[in-house]
This record gives sequence, structure tokens and C-alpha cells, in this order.
Amino acid sequence: MKKFIISLVALMLIIPSISLAKMKAPDVLDTEKILTDESLSKYKSVGVKMFAIDDIKYENVDDEEMKQLKHHIKDWQEKLAKTVARNLEDDGINAFVIKEDGSNAGKADMIVDGSITKIDLGSAVGRIMWGWGAGQAGIEVKGELKDAKSGDALVKFEHENSSGLGDGEKWSLLEREVSDLGDKLSEFIEKLRK
Repeated sequence: MKKFIISLVALMLIIPSISLAKMKAPDVLDTEKILTDESLSKYKSVGVKMFAIDDIKYENVDDEEMKQLKHHIKDWQEKLAKTVARNLEDDGINAFVIKEDGSNAGKADMIVDGSITKIDLGSAVGRIMWGWGAGQAGIEVKGELKDAKSGDALVKFEHENSSGLGDGEKWSLLEREVSDLGDKLSEFIEKLRK
């Protein structure tokens, strides 16, 4: 009987601490702010919005490059959303890109909503002359994972991907960084759902 009472008291002390435990940030992105105590595994379908491109800060971009950049940015916006959705699908999560008109958004339990905040074309001279990360190109995003029904933010994130030690032409460097960023965002979501 004494063992039963001790077990019961221990259980009563453990249960509240379990329910008060916050979900742990998976440490995949630069900034990860968890706003919910509940696991995200209850969200069975994930809709990925195209990341907004309305308020981007451009660095190391001249007028001629800006013209070319405007051509690339829509492709990168689409590539980012498709990479996140495809990776989640590959992990067995029902995921899809939300159409620009939002017509398929109602199928999502959770929504990935964000914006591209910075694009840095880096310095070709730095990449050629010094290498080892000098003149690196990069892309930065911020966003949220939201409950689709309530619209409440569950998680906020920010991340910058840069070419680091990579070398090559600026457009191909950024293309690679967009792809890598999509991989990191999907890894972040996958870890939060476990």
C-alpha cells in the first residue's frame, strides 16, 4: 500500500510538469520562436504560401543586376515553396503549395507563411580573388507556421542562407541557396512535428 501511495504522489507531481513543458526548438534555423506548448504532429496537412517579395532589402545589386534579379525572383519564390512542400511530402506529410488565389488553402491544417527579406548578390571580385567565403551571396527569410483555422501563429522563424565557401556565378549561387533554404525550412517543420 505504501508503494502505491508513493507511486500515486510521484505521478501527481510528474503530470503537471509534462503538461507545462514547452515544445523544444529544433535548432535548425537562425531564429526559432515556439509560441505553442502543443506538438505540431496534430496538423495533418501543411499548405505552403509563396513567400512574399514586396519588401526585400537588396545588397550588392547594381541597376543592371536589378533588372535580371526581377526576372529570377519569381522563380526563386516558387522554387522555395515547392521545395518545402516536396520535402514534407517525401517525409510522409500531406503538403502542397497554396495557389496565389488561395483557392486550395482550405485543405491545410497548418500554413507556412513568410517573406523574403533580403537578397545579397555578394561580390564576384571577392569570390574570385579571395575565395573562402569572401563575397558570398545570400538570401534571408522570416515567417510563421500558423494554425489554418484560427490564424494563430504557432512558431516564428528567421533564417539567412549564404554561399559560404561556394564559388561560382552569382545567379547559380543564389539558386543553390534558395534550394538549401527550402531544405532547412522543411527539416525545421519535420522536427517540430515529431
